Amino acid sequence: MKKLLLILVLASLAMAALAVFTEDMEYLGYTGVLKERGGHWWLHESYGDSLRLLLAPQAKLDSLEYVMAAGDTVSVEGFREKELFLVGKMWNLSREASMLWLRWLDYGNLSANSLSSYNVDASKCIGCRLCVAPCPMGAITMVKGKAVIDLEKCVECGICIEGYGKFKGCPVRAIAPK
Repeated sequence: MKKLLLILVLASLAMAALAVFTEDMEYLGYTGVLKERGGHWWLHESYGDSLRLLLAPQAKLDSLEYVMAAGDTVSVEGFREKELFLVGKMWNLSREASMLWLRWLDYGNLSANSLSSYNVDASKCIGCRLCVAPCPMGAITMVKGKAVIDLEKCVECGICIEGYGKFKGCPVRAIAPK
């Protein structure tokens, strides 16, 4: 029984490690048109491919005074995992060609370097761990049986709240912006 439990724990840790963007992934660049869908920015390429952009916490974007609007043409560089795209650098070609640095991905630092506003209500969290593996930034861990968000890693992508793929978001709505 102990061996089975150990195997299950190791398997869940391995799955969590695979769900997080890693430094050895290929650094890619894309250009396309911005569209807002479901409160998130998407890049639509001329090839028909769509990428959900993982930018940075809204507070960081506001502090940089970076203007984005649906229909703008942008170029991005970063890491891709299926339809999720973790943005390191971005150029808004419709407005200005200046580069926006969101994080230093080329040096292996996945942090957004800005504090997120997402929070876990410990009184609601049931410790189910369902939010840990889907977090593309590895920002959610368990502490004393409750989910905790590392605010420096969180990019406010909303996956912990709304879900992604088979994960439908926090089942008890314990995670929300402050």
